[in-house]
Amino acid sequence: MAGQLKPSYKEVKEKFEKVREISREVTYEQLAPVLKNRLGQAILRGNIGIDGFTFEAQRKLKSWERSGLRRVAWDWEAVSKSYRTHPKRFELSIWFKGLELSGASIGRPTWSGGKLRLDYIESHPMGTPLDGLVTDISVAAGMVYANAIGATQLRIMNPVNTAVKDHYLSKPGFAFNERGNFCYRDL
Repeated sequence: MAGQLKPSYKEVKEKFEKVREISREVTYEQLAPVLKNRLGQAILRGNIGIDGFTFEAQRKLKSWERSGLRRVAWDWEAVSKSYRTHPKRFELSIWFKGLELSGASIGRPTWSGGKLRLDYIESHPMGTPLDGLVTDISVAAGMVYANAIGATQLRIMNPVNTAVKDHYLSKPGFAFNERGNFCYRDL
């Protein structure tokens, strides 16, 4: 009996793009019908959109660089290029009313595949009505995607400062790994 052929890179890439797409759809459906932002204002789920790293998301992320208000000056174009070759990557753009990019996140599974790393999470530096919800939506999407690829842990890597680390740790089920410098939640 002949051995099975390994799938081509293109087949693997297409498979995981579909997994990302379905994971985003499941995440959206799991969001509460009404969410509260940082100011306690009600945000209808219908006003929230989640997508991948589309051309429009890349364009909007580039505009954040000119704001001068970012905590960390990540070069999202370079980041997305470096992740493009990881077919199992996690990528998420979060939109308000389909027009305003409110947040972005990207990561990948660990090399063993047992954990999903969220390496970058950023909210719009000038604020949007989704302030206070970007991390929650990113974590929710990360958990759905992690489950879909068989990962048993979600990690938020290298919090940029103590306040951000404490923000992540305020989310249900998260702990901190000092040695690896990441917040994590077992699934």
